[in-house]
Amino acid sequence: MIESAKTLPVEAADSLLIDARELARLLSVSLATLHRMKAAGKLPRELALSRGCVRWRRETVELWLVASEREGRLLDRKTWLSLDPTTNGRTSP
Repeated sequence: MIESAKTLPVEAADSLLIDARELARLLSVSLATLHRMKAAGKLPRELALSRGCVRWRRETVELWLVASEREGRLLDRKTWLSLDPTTNGRTSP
């Protein structure tokens, strides 16, 4: 049975999405570097929750990192989507 976010403790529900600071920490880069990576299309697609508030799905980031490790380089968004667009929260065109 899959639990909904309503039944998860607050900490677990919050951890489904990560902010730029947490993503930068996971990648061991500064926030400035993370923003440059985002502008260059080198990160998985983010979710815009509201104006100026973006988050990334933790599961998507983890899958992206595993795929990047397998490829031996950090995958850009275009390459990542070409591998399996459904893993980035999108459907095939």
